[in-house]
This record gives sequence, C-alpha cells and structure tokens, in this order.
Amino acid sequence: MGLRAKLLFRYIFVGALSLFPLILVLTVVNYLKNLGVSAYFSLHDYTNSFGITMTLMIGVIGVFALLGFSIEKYGRSIFVSMIDSTFEKIPAIRSVYSVSKKLAAMLSGGEDGTKKEVVLVEYPKEGLWVPAYLLNRHENICVLFIPTSPNPTSGYTVLVDEVMIKKTSLTLQEASSFIISMGADFPQKEEVSQLIQTHQISAQVR
Repeated sequence: MGLRAKLLFRYIFVGALSLFPLILVLTVVNYLKNLGVSAYFSLHDYTNSFGITMTLMIGVIGVFALLGFSIEKYGRSIFVSMIDSTFEKIPAIRSVYSVSKKLAAMLSGGEDGTKKEVVLVEYPKEGLWVPAYLLNRHENICVLFIPTSPNPTSGYTVLVDEVMIKKTSLTLQEASSFIISMGADFPQKEEVSQLIQTHQISAQVR
C-alpha cells in the first residue's frame, strides 16, 4: 500500500508539472483580463458612456504603443523624460523612483540601450554555481544580483571580487528562462559546462 501511494503521488506530481506552463499562461491572461475589466468599469463609472470609455481605453493603449515605439527607435521619450525630470525634483519620491527605473531598465534588457551582462558565480558556497546579473562595478569589485527560482525578480544582491565570476554570452532572456524553468531550459549548456569544468581543473592544478 505504501508503494502504491508513493506511485500515485508521483503520478499526480508529474501530471501537475506537465500542466504548469498552461496554468502559468492562464494565470497571466486572467490577471491581464481582470486588470482590463477593472480599468474599464472604473472609467465607465466616471464617464457613464460606453463609447467614451472605449475611446479612452484605446487612447491609453495607443499611448503605450507610441511610448514603446519611440523608446525602441530613438532610445528615449520626451514624455517619459519630462516625468523623470519632475519626479527627480521631489525628495520624498526621487530615491524610490530612481531605483524602480533602474530595475525596469534591467528587466527590459539594459539601461540606455546597453545590455546587462550575465555571469556565473559560486554561491552560496564553493562548488555551487548560479547565474547572476552584473549590475555595477567599481575597479575590481562587482555588484551582482543573484535571482532565485522560479521567480527571477527576487533574489540577493552581493559584492564580489571580479576574479570570482565567470563571464558568459548568456542574454538576460536566456538566464531568466533558465531560472523560471528551474533549469529545465538550459541555454548555452556547452559554454556553461566548459566554464565550470575549466575552473575545476584550474583549481585542482593550484
């Protein structure tokens, strides 16, 4: 009976994991749907008109698309620059807004059009390698953000010497996919394996 129960639980677990991508997509779609419905009813309560409400929502979507186009094509938006300038003059908001802006830039692939570098570092102890985002550096000291699975927006910020990291050609999207999938999606596996093996051989020689 014990063996049958273990097999049953294993089948349930494997079955649930097989539907995890579908559940994740449905959760995101449901969240966006609820957000859109909430925005619609809030506007409708204010305008009391279906036509005006839909026009405003289409206008907002158009503004988002225009902002995205101008940032992608020209690297900046006059409207966003005006908001930045305004918030940076308010002491109580300036620090929070500045940090939020840097995080948004990191998650979108870089700040001011630059690409954030993905590196490997031994954490939390030697012999355990994790991907990390190189956010800043001063001389030989690097500021790394080490994300956690399966949520790459949570993690740890650490300071390490540059000699302790291994540079990779991984993109932010590839590293995020590896973290979200808990390693099931393993991009650049040949390069990553080679880096770790080379480090181990060098350590043995020393």
